[in-house]
Amino acid sequence: MSGARSSQMIKRYIQSQIGKKQLVAISGLALVLFVMFHLSANLLLFLGPDYFNFFPELMHSTGIGLRFIEAGLASVFFAHIGLTVALVRQNRKARDHQYQTVDTSNRSIATRLMPYTGTLLLLFLAFHINDFVLQDHFGSKSMVAGESLGLYGLVYNAFANPFRVGLYVLGVFSLGFHLSHGIQSVVQTLGYHHPQYTPIIKHLSRGLGVLVAVLFASIPFYFSYINAIGCCYVS
Repeated sequence: MSGARSSQMIKRYIQSQIGKKQLVAISGLALVLFVMFHLSANLLLFLGPDYFNFFPELMHSTGIGLRFIEAGLASVFFAHIGLTVALVRQNRKARDHQYQTVDTSNRSIATRLMPYTGTLLLLFLAFHINDFVLQDHFGSKSMVAGESLGLYGLVYNAFANPFRVGLYVLGVFSLGFHLSHGIQSVVQTLGYHHPQYTPIIKHLSRGLGVLVAVLFASIPFYFSYINAIGCCYVS
């Protein structure tokens, strides 16, 4: 009986507006942490193939452990998207039911653009996975100067294409924009509001969004540059 009651409580919580908001915030926070971890690993590209390839090789050596990590990350990602879409629909339905005119004058530009940056990020992620996850890390696309450089080689060759560089820069700046507003929403949703500290959190989140975008964008620019001047990779 208690199990059935608990299930009903969980179901009502997920179906409620506040429940969805909190779950979106928590899943979003988990994704922010992943982005920071992913950025840290990617910055090893500047140190050369030996340093950068060590991490993906280590991850692949875990075998089934990597599959669990990927499944968990995918679950959080799709839960975040699904709950966000459900929350938007629920809010619209509530406004329609109450015959309220939608007033967007008090909504920030970031808030209005969140659905668009989210959609752009989804497309960018699909492109990113196709480029670096689904490709053979030791195939022809990883060859640099007659030598296979693994995932590093894929990155090196991918960013020889100016179109791909531009697409990635657009994608990572959308990520920074989305992340900046997302952090502010997480703090507000979880109830951490203070007249003195909230403005500071807003500035910090904006700064973090810009920093993440710039650091991610520096990678395609760097590889585009060394490809253009015909420079060899850092050994």
